[in-house]
Amino acid sequence: MLRWLTVASLTLALAAGQDLRVRSEFQRPGPDGEVVAIDRTDRPREILSPALARNAYASYFLTLSLPPGVEWYLEVGQNPENAVRTVLYQVTHDSAGLPDELTKVEMPVKGRTERTEIRSYWLDLWVDGAAPVRRIKVEPQLWVGDRWIVYPMEARVQWASVPSLSPKFWSTPAPALRADAVMVKPWRDALCQPLPLEARPAKTTVRLLQHRNVLQDVALAKKMGAAAANVLQSAGLKLSNEAWCAAPANGGPADAGWQKDLAPEWYLRVRDFLYRNAVN
Repeated sequence: MLRWLTVASLTLALAAGQDLRVRSEFQRPGPDGEVVAIDRTDRPREILSPALARNAYASYFLTLSLPPGVEWYLEVGQNPENAVRTVLYQVTHDSAGLPDELTKVEMPVKGRTERTEIRSYWLDLWVDGAAPVRRIKVEPQLWVGDRWIVYPMEARVQWASVPSLSPKFWSTPAPALRADAVMVKPWRDALCQPLPLEARPAKTTVRLLQHRNVLQDVALAKKMGAAAANVLQSAGLKLSNEAWCAAPANGGPADAGWQKDLAPEWYLRVRDFLYRNAVN
C-alpha cells in the first residue's frame, strides 16, 4: 500500500533527526549523508518527476538518517504495482569516505538502531522494453520509530527505448574523481576512436553501474544517428566533438580543463536530450 506523508509529520520527522533523501547518481553521498565535496553543486537536481527510458536502468542514491533506539525498515512502493523492477544495493565507503562498493540487499531492508546511523543505498529501476508510456509512482518509504517518511516520485516512462546491448567495460575512474568522470571513456570510444577494452571489475561498484548507465546513453545516441551528433554540446559542453576528443581526458582537479565550467550533474542534460529526441 502506498502511503503519503503529511507536512506536519514530515516536520516532526526532521525535527527528530529522521530523514530520507533521494539524489541523482551524480550526487554521491559520504558517510555523513551529505554529498561528497567533489560532487557538490549549488543547485542539485530534485528527483521528483524523473524521466525513464524503456529497456533501460535508472539509478538514484537513497540516504537514511536514523535516530538511536528505533526500529526501521525501508521499501519502495509502486503504483501500478510492478511497473518497474527495483533492485537495492547498500553503499560501502572507502577509506577516504567516498562511496565505492555496492552490496545487493533484499527489500524491505530493516533493523534497529543502537546509535544515530546514516545509511546510503543505490536504487536501480529497470524499465521493460514493452512498458507502456505513462506516469507511475515510485516511492521510497521509510518506517522509523512510529511514523512513515515517504519520498514521492512520479516517474515518466518515455517513448525512448534503449537498444539491447552487450556492455563494453573499460577501467572505471577512481572514486576520488568527480562523478561525471565516468562518462569520458564510453563517449570517447563512440565519438573519438575505439578504446581498447579492459577486464570487467570483479565486484559491483558505484562506478561500474554509472558506467553501465552511460553505455545505455551511448547506445541510444547511436540509434538516433545524425540527430544526436551534438548531444554533448546540447548539455552545455563548450567544445566541439573534435575539440573535446583532443582535450586531455578527465582525470584532473574539478576546477581544471573542459570540466571546470560544468556542475557535476551537467551530464543529466545529455540524458534529457536523448530521452526527448529518441522517440522510438
